[in-house]
Amino acid sequence: MSLNESDRQTLINLYLKKCDEMLEDARLNCSKGRWNTTANRLYYALFNAITALFISDGFSVSSHNGLKVRFGQEYVLTGLASDTDGKLLSQMETMRERADYDAAFTASESIINERFQLVENMISHVKELIFRERL
Repeated sequence: MSLNESDRQTLINLYLKKCDEMLEDARLNCSKGRWNTTANRLYYALFNAITALFISDGFSVSSHNGLKVRFGQEYVLTGLASDTDGKLLSQMETMRERADYDAAFTASESIINERFQLVENMISHVKELIFRERL
């Protein structure tokens, strides 16, 4: 992705704004007991945060699987993110897919409540990576 610095910052900010909006949507849906929609919004909040990180670091991907693989290669394997972060991203993608496409699946309140804070923590860490000082 060839962007000048101003365009890069604009895109990063737009993706982070989407991330924050989707976290808010997740909170609203959670408060109404809409577990599948909450799972969807949590995953996409994480997806948008990681997309902003990739733009910040000059990476691009064209699929959900590509995002997951590249995150593992560039951040988990290098120690910038934990194995737990990589697993959480994979778990949230799977839950989102099931919530969106499997009519018999319903995300459970307990799993959503457990993962909500984990996703928020991971997004905070991703934002720290975006705004870290680069040598």
